[in-house]
Amino acid sequence: MVEINGFLTGGLANVIEKATIIEADTLSQSLTALTNRHGEDFGSRLFDDNGNPRMFINICVDGRDYRFLGSLDAALEPGTELNLIPAVSGG
Repeated sequence: MVEINGFLTGGLANVIEKATIIEADTLSQSLTALTNRHGEDFGSRLFDDNGNPRMFINICVDGRDYRFLGSLDAALEPGTELNLIPAVSGG
């Protein structure tokens, strides 16, 4: 198991605290653990109806977009930093 610092901004930060420590071996496990810990409101903001991460939520692992890791099943190392950043737009 690894500990992950999760930093949240925007609408996700309104659901849980700014930083949290969780134990997980993969990115998928970490997102599931966050959802289990913080409830359905958090989960519905993070995942779509098919269980996939919402397109407007940027998920970064140690500063890199998770899609560069190959999949949500990517293994995480101890001390990994997970950032969940809602996309921002405006004019």
